[in-house]
Amino acid sequence: MDKITIYKDQLNRMRSMNRYYHDQFLLDVRVLFILNTIFIFLSFENDNAFYLLPLISLFGSVLLSFHAYFLIFSRQYTEFIETEINKEFDQEILIAHKLENEYFFPINDKKIVVAILGKGFTWFSFVTLFITAYGIGTFLFSSYQIYIKNLGLVYFYVIIGLLLVTTFIGVWWFVSGTGEQRLKKVFEKYES
Repeated sequence: MDKITIYKDQLNRMRSMNRYYHDQFLLDVRVLFILNTIFIFLSFENDNAFYLLPLISLFGSVLLSFHAYFLIFSRQYTEFIETEINKEFDQEILIAHKLENEYFFPINDKKIVVAILGKGFTWFSFVTLFITAYGIGTFLFSSYQIYIKNLGLVYFYVIIGLLLVTTFIGVWWFVSGTGEQRLKKVFEKYES
């Protein structure tokens, strides 16, 4: 099996992974939105609905970040493979990674998970921040209701603790670039 065939197989694998996690992300966003809407509606008549809203929001944020985790991985690896194929042919024959960097988000820029602020801001960034703001808003509103209605202070402090741990780990992995730095170390080792 020649080098180009191996690259092509890996590129197909990464493109299918990218598609799968995009599809899964969109399905999960819909399901989480429906669940949040149902429990917000139920909370008008029953304060107990507030107990589930912070968990749905927090679980949703972790789940959606997990999809972004694989999206970032597949985008990074796809760019590496396309660059290597271009080197093999000594010309820019594969440009999908360049289009993705311009249209979706620049994969190597500093970002909040997959949202770029500043001149690299795109519709993709807006949608990411919109969904994130919705989840944060639902989490904060329902947590505040639990607190002011005295529905369970121990529960309130547990969910706030979970929020802090999740936020800390998310910032460490995504915002600080820890995950992508690990990928770059491997790429540098195998660049031709």
